[in-house]
Amino acid sequence: MKKFLSIFLTASLALTTLTACGSKSSNNANDSSANKQVTLRFSWWGDDSRHKATLEAIKQFETKYPNIKIQAEYAGWDGYQDKQTTQMAGGTAADIMQINWNWLPIFSNDGNGFYDLNSLSKELGLEENYSKDILETGTVKGKLNAIPVALTGRVFYFNKTTYDKNGVELPKTWDDLMNAGQKFKDGSYPIIIGSYDSWLLAMTYAEQVTGKQFISNDGKLVFTQDDIKTGLQFYKELLDKKAATPIQVITAEGGKGTATIAQLPSFLSGKFAGIFEWTSAVSKCASPLKEKNMEMVFGGLPILEGAKNSGAIVKPSMMFAINKNCKYPKEAATFLNYILNDSEGVKLMGTNRGIPVSKTALEALKAEGKVSGLEYEGLKYLETYPGVPISPYLEDAKLQSVYCQTIEQLSYNKLSVDDAAKYMYDNVQKVLSQIVK
Repeated sequence: MKKFLSIFLTASLALTTLTACGSKSSNNANDSSANKQVTLRFSWWGDDSRHKATLEAIKQFETKYPNIKIQAEYAGWDGYQDKQTTQMAGGTAADIMQINWNWLPIFSNDGNGFYDLNSLSKELGLEENYSKDILETGTVKGKLNAIPVALTGRVFYFNKTTYDKNGVELPKTWDDLMNAGQKFKDGSYPIIIGSYDSWLLAMTYAEQVTGKQFISNDGKLVFTQDDIKTGLQFYKELLDKKAATPIQVITAEGGKGTATIAQLPSFLSGKFAGIFEWTSAVSKCASPLKEKNMEMVFGGLPILEGAKNSGAIVKPSMMFAINKNCKYPKEAATFLNYILNDSEGVKLMGTNRGIPVSKTALEALKAEGKVSGLEYEGLKYLETYPGVPISPYLEDAKLQSVYCQTIEQLSYNKLSVDDAAKYMYDNVQKVLSQIVK
């Protein structure tokens, strides 16, 4: 993880229109035609700003490559994975797809679910722009299924305005965070952390203690029940010392976790004064605070004295893949190269999918002054403190349900730490036996 973070940070319509995914084809790039007018479907999810930037990039690409028409298929996140699952199963997925990293074991467990991009290395500019470590994150069984667009990692960000108001220094150690809870009054908390995020934080702590990977890359549970207990005991201590919001407090305000934290009244008023968030998502929390004249600052990640590793969680924030049945893969690769590596396309796309890992893209955006701020601070920090690689199985929906149920039962005092550890251990094993093939 450190290797590819380091590389990321230091790199300064004619007669007939043909729709590309209408029929099966062999997995080679020679079926392309530079003379025919072709249409490629491109699907992605996001917010309005992402849609606007992507549509403008498509418009300029079509001007530059008039024989290639890009049919945009975009939506918000809600229901997107279900739609993708249906399309993949029915053979109707788009030619070019924005995907999540954890979808690789779902849609391409054997490496044959997507087009092997190794055969398009030249068209995609792979050698010039990506390290082997970066590309390894999108490789399954030796086949490059997807290209990472950006990286993201979990760190703390704090509402400095609220901390200053309470006369509390920003936490630098786990003890600082624990002790801060006693200094926050009137229903305020040093950090707000939802069910899923609570387990990620507990896992981070336990990985610092044990040096182990929670779940291996091939889908085996590495943590013992005692290792899980270590993480859950830490989480329970955060609750007992009022250092973190209990789940019931978040629920009472209408919150369901990180997806709605930025809309919670107590977060917007500064009473919930910190988050453990993906670097790529911090702006959704920082922006509304800025509008209320409050300052969110980067808070790092506490490291235990004698820790076996940082426990830092880093992963590709999202990826681009090509349909294995795409009829015109070279044209698809040409489009991806434009939005990932061509300075014109890169500037149009901006950073709404995160700070890019492509060397050319990073240099182009740095020159434009677009690589800075809280997200970049977090990524620079994580480069210094590499953790245990996370498994693509970690974020499986069924596993997330187990994590959340465990945390919620612990927060509501329905399970002891020992019982919660057993519950999680047994159910993670059960789910892994179902999803790992």
